[in-house]
Amino acid sequence: MLFTPENLIDNIEEIGPWSIYGLACEALQHYFPEEYDEDGYCPIEKELEMLKKLGCFYWGDVVIKYQTEVGYNAQDGFNPDLVNDR
Repeated sequence: MLFTPENLIDNIEEIGPWSIYGLACEALQHYFPEEYDEDGYCPIEKELEMLKKLGCFYWGDVVIKYQTEVGYNAQDGFNPDLVNDR
């Protein structure tokens, strides 16, 4: 299956762990831009705190929240090669 912004939520359970983490980081940067440095880095411990602040328990939860509220608007756009690389 090819993942796209349009089918992301319906297939969130099928996305690989690194891909879902990458999507979650993009989502968290939207909600908490001040927590990331100029290279897009933030310690994972801090990311977990941000996840909780949003009421999310899993990386996929914040991706769904972001996709539902904002649509997938990553800084560099949706890169299907990264999300679909397993």
